[in-house]
Amino acid sequence: MLKSLKRARYFPQPLGHYGLAKPNYLHFTSPIRRYADLVAHRALGRDAALRRPYHPDMSQIASIAEHISTTERIAADAEMESAQMKKLEFFQRQLDQRNPQIFRAAIVDVRNYGLMVELPDALITGLVHVSSLADDFYLFEPARRQLVGRRSRKRFRIGDEVRVFVVRVDAFKRQVDFAIASEGPMKRGRSKGSSMKSKAASV
Repeated sequence: MLKSLKRARYFPQPLGHYGLAKPNYLHFTSPIRRYADLVAHRALGRDAALRRPYHPDMSQIASIAEHISTTERIAADAEMESAQMKKLEFFQRQLDQRNPQIFRAAIVDVRNYGLMVELPDALITGLVHVSSLADDFYLFEPARRQLVGRRSRKRFRIGDEVRVFVVRVDAFKRQVDFAIASEGPMKRGRSKGSSMKSKAASV
């Protein structure tokens, strides 16, 4: 949901605050943590370094706003990238030790080539390839966004909870592949014990 919203940015004119429903909005912290805070402090008081009132014109404010909006996005992207790399290192160590941990996961999308699952405990999304579902031959139903076993009629749908373990890590593409560790999808909103036997083929 958060990713679907527009990202915040600094701007010289008041754009309002959507969440607070305020047409005019300004925020800054004390003590100062960001350069934007420093600009607001200077405008409200005096510039201690210059020993005089600080009254930048609108062109200066616009330039500063654009600059710090860009640098904050770069910093946020770098933070997300570094966290993703550490997660990949964690799963790669599990593969190297040949003792992968079993995670609870939720199916967030179903495609003809497999299931996209999200691990809430690890905050990562990965693929369960359809070829790893070795207990049956699964057919994709695009209208219902589900995979259905041709013989067993077992269904994998968006929102189902499953147990998965890592089977492949691609550090270059920043991708992790998983396999199902339980017999099938668990009931929505319910969690089973973690002592299930792993049963899946490698992707």
